[in-house]
Amino acid sequence: MAERSRKQSRPAPARTAQGGSFFDAAAGGNFLTRSYLDASRRPLEVLFFLLPFIAYYEYELVRALRSPDGLVTNGAHLAILRLFDLFGLDAVALSLPGFLLAGIFLVQHVLSRGPWIVDLSVVARMFVESTVLAVPLLVFAALLERLVPAAGVDQFSALPLGARIAVSIGAGLYEELVFRMVLIGVLTWALLELTNLKRGAATATAVVLAAIAFAVYHPLAGPDGSVLPTRVLFFVGGGLYFGLLYVQRGFGIAAATHAIFDIVTALLIPQPDSM
Repeated sequence: MAERSRKQSRPAPARTAQGGSFFDAAAGGNFLTRSYLDASRRPLEVLFFLLPFIAYYEYELVRALRSPDGLVTNGAHLAILRLFDLFGLDAVALSLPGFLLAGIFLVQHVLSRGPWIVDLSVVARMFVESTVLAVPLLVFAALLERLVPAAGVDQFSALPLGARIAVSIGAGLYEELVFRMVLIGVLTWALLELTNLKRGAATATAVVLAAIAFAVYHPLAGPDGSVLPTRVLFFVGGGLYFGLLYVQRGFGIAAATHAIFDIVTALLIPQPDSM
């Protein structure tokens, strides 16, 4: 009885909501790390993390990127605007892609029935993680001698710095929406429905196909009109990298990493003399 009493008096290990301890080596490491990896994929945290990016892009879209000659933005955003035009929404379509992006995560959050509480420490760590994850791609670009604007917009270098940053953010948001969230999702579904591939193989194939489409979407030719192998390698490699981030870390991290990479390349371009 004495031995039994001593065993019962020992404090139980702290447990998570899923029943595991805070430090569970068998489950793969630190609970706090696993908790962040899960929390950073929650729709509400992703929405809150991306809202400053969306807000700044929308502000510059109205202030500096729109003119009587047209709209200066990336092709993915223009494609979404044209889609809205088909439904007769051209008069109010300019900011609709931003509302669409925010609405996707609001709907996901409602369907998940999660609490309406945002962990600001998770949001801060998401920014740090995205910044760190942009570094390997910057190194890859430097090795290919391609530290030039990645946004793929005509006369990009002539834009004022704030507008360049906005275009870079827009590329991160809407290219990831089109090529990762939509295209990888559609391709994975089609491969599962039409082939005998397992989900992992279907997802991997979709990531590769989306990366190829991402490369084709960008200008690959040099000044003489010939396709540059280094550009093909860069954009396919970048597409694979963003696809891997999307699958493993979610849309928020992939989009922010893309945006931060493009912002860094934008900052490397000297500002116009008028600025």
